[in-house]
Amino acid sequence: MLSTKTSPFFPGYDFRSATGTNNKPKNQTLTVVHGLMKTTMPDPNILDIQIEETKKKLAALQGQQPDATQRTSFVPDLQPNEPQEAYTLRFYGYFQQSLTESPGETYRIRYVNIYVYTEDDTVMIEEQKSRNSGMTQGVLLRRMRVQNPNAEPYGSTYIVQDFQIGVNIDISGIVYHIYDCDQFTRQYMESIGIQLADSEQAPEDLYTIKRKLTERPIRVSHCNPDPTNLANFLKYDGKVLRFYAVWDDSKNLFGEKRKFVIIYFLVDGRIEIRQVNEPSSGRDPVARFLAKTVLKNPRTGQPYSDQDLMVGETVTAFGRNFLIYDADEFTKQFLDDKYGIHDWTPIKQKDPLDVSLATSEAPPYNGWGDEEDSLGYCHSLHPKPPRKNIVKLLNNDGKVLRFKAEFKNPNPVDDGRIFVIAFYTADDKLAIFESPRRNSGFQGGKFIQKGTYKNMLAGRNFIAQDFYVGAEIMVNSYRFILTDADEYAYNQMEAEPEEYPVADLSAIIENLRKNTEGIEKLRKEMEAQDPELKGLIPKDDAQKLMVRVLRLQYHQAITIARRYSDDKNMFNYFDFVGVFTK
Repeated sequence: MLSTKTSPFFPGYDFRSATGTNNKPKNQTLTVVHGLMKTTMPDPNILDIQIEETKKKLAALQGQQPDATQRTSFVPDLQPNEPQEAYTLRFYGYFQQSLTESPGETYRIRYVNIYVYTEDDTVMIEEQKSRNSGMTQGVLLRRMRVQNPNAEPYGSTYIVQDFQIGVNIDISGIVYHIYDCDQFTRQYMESIGIQLADSEQAPEDLYTIKRKLTERPIRVSHCNPDPTNLANFLKYDGKVLRFYAVWDDSKNLFGEKRKFVIIYFLVDGRIEIRQVNEPSSGRDPVARFLAKTVLKNPRTGQPYSDQDLMVGETVTAFGRNFLIYDADEFTKQFLDDKYGIHDWTPIKQKDPLDVSLATSEAPPYNGWGDEEDSLGYCHSLHPKPPRKNIVKLLNNDGKVLRFKAEFKNPNPVDDGRIFVIAFYTADDKLAIFESPRRNSGFQGGKFIQKGTYKNMLAGRNFIAQDFYVGAEIMVNSYRFILTDADEYAYNQMEAEPEEYPVADLSAIIENLRKNTEGIEKLRKEMEAQDPELKGLIPKDDAQKLMVRVLRLQYHQAITIARRYSDDKNMFNYFDFVGVFTK
């Protein structure tokens, strides 16, 4: 039902003529005179005339009857000194909404609650909420005064007396039909002298009836009042017993032994069976063989309990016998604590198809490219780059150990050639440079470019521990003897004694405490070179004596000499020997 008006009373939809005597535009006060802006004040006499006209219009409006709508009976207004209480009246109504694009329906009935407030004759409309209606529900019209388009003079608002049962209310182009009200509203209307009609039967919405017939009923779950289930839930929630079983179906045609996992839930005693999907088995990859359920023991007729599940026992599920051959550690510990210690020795299962697969061996490195990178092509046609140790790269970035080296057993032509071996601890790469020497016939510079090389003497790639003074290394069939190191290398190795044992002074001293005879012999050798017994001998001589007498590695002797030598490279053997007399 729609209103007879062609347009609703919304802003922008009212096309009343604004021409006539009521059109009073504001006077122009801002003008430009001779190029300058000037403000012209209105004439005081004109303002007085407009004020008098407004007073006359207000007096004329106060003398008119405020109620101009058609009513069956006239209800006198309250006296000025009589208090008017605020009540909320509720009416039940509906309106019919047309649907033009729906193939299954042409209209829909929408039910609303109309609230009328007696204190100021304001109206609020709220739609009754229905489940899965597909419509925007809630407040359709906020609390406000609503114009009555059928009242005269034009523009009067609805009041309480306009709302009665069986009456159509036109609000903003939508016609609401009132078919009922609550008991309080009926009593209030009777107290002010209005007798409401009997309640009407609201029409039913055909679309809503069809939806109710097609919708599924809501499933209601009932809780179990047994307190034991709650106690088990709080105690065993998330804990299961896991058994490993086998089903021997080899007696049937194309049958075989199949492995399964039996899961027993401690919360409710239900059992779930999952099959182990082996590669290339030819079966669908369905893990759940038996859904979680209460499984009864066919021998006793009672559900299986955790006491019935042990290694060597058979679980029957729908005619299939599952032999338990093992269990996980939690299951073993739980059942031992609950029922006593059992024999959990696994039952070995022989698989006739279990054959050892031949493994391919990597071919020997041919010397071309990086060995680790070349090895990737032996496993895949599209190998991925080798992974780098990011932590090692960050911790050792910029750390380079440089050692002075020379050929071992060189030819007469190579005699006297000096090399610098640089080892990069960030990625375990090394590079070798030759020191230039005049009239040697060899051009100094890069001798072996930076890269990862295998230590042929150890059968693996070079690491930082392979480099120390006195060590022998072989790179690309060249044998080198490390004769010295720079100050940075000495400091770096002494700062990390756990990584470089030859620079660990504490460990060297502890090992020498066992060699008391060697220490005494060393003291006599050093005193022989110090006739004045000042306790000082040259640092180089002390290193050679420690290597010869104490059988130390040359780098270990250097570590001791660096600790007990002064700025003049004089070794204080009194301090060194005194360490062992304490």
